[in-house]
Amino acid sequence: MKKILLGLILFLCLFFASGSAGQTLLTFTTGDDQRLGRAKAMNTVLTECFKRMGIKLEITPMPSERSLINADNGIEDGNFLRTDKLSYAFPNLLIVPERIAVNRVVAFSKNENIKINGWKSLLKYHVAYVNGWKNCEREIGDHKAKTVVKNEDLLFTLLENNRADVGIFEFDTGKDLLNKLGYTSIKAIEPPIVTNDLFLYVHKKHAGLIPEIVKTLQSMKQDGTYQNIVNQYHPGNSKSWEIK
Repeated sequence: MKKILLGLILFLCLFFASGSAGQTLLTFTTGDDQRLGRAKAMNTVLTECFKRMGIKLEITPMPSERSLINADNGIEDGNFLRTDKLSYAFPNLLIVPERIAVNRVVAFSKNENIKINGWKSLLKYHVAYVNGWKNCEREIGDHKAKTVVKNEDLLFTLLENNRADVGIFEFDTGKDLLNKLGYTSIKAIEPPIVTNDLFLYVHKKHAGLIPEIVKTLQSMKQDGTYQNIVNQYHPGNSKSWEIK
């Protein structure tokens, strides 16, 4: 009887261990500040999406440029909250063509008299932006009066200390961060410089997952899960997370 019990216990241990070990695990990088509401909401959205697909998701935050390089090299499995056309610069990353957020890029400044109308209007100012922001590199990369900083805290500290005229960042996350930093004299200048959709990218080795990811994200939007998650972190629905 003892041998039977020991055999049963051993079998159950091996069964559960193999089930746990057999679960697919993916790791995604992101450059979004994990203290802010949008990052928490999008992390939760993607975690739920992959849970429905039977996949465990780990999210690794790191500096924006590094997060792209790692994902493109296959060190991690993907990267998210990125604009379209990223694959031109990072050919190993494939877009999942179902948007997960909307990016409203604005100029922040202490000078409320500054008027911004598109990228070219920035060229008469000293501009600061975060390293790895590909739209800034593309549009103002050759501009001499610019400062590229490691992260968003440094971006807004630069503005607070009057070491740049404008800083380029996303509207809602920028306002969220300013509240956390306590910088009350820096304001967002509207209208946005550009508004674009944000997506998840996966390494090409996971190309086969893309149709199911799209289907699952669409299902989460249709059954209200997406909106419920957004409202949990930003009651009233931020314009940066609209899904229509």
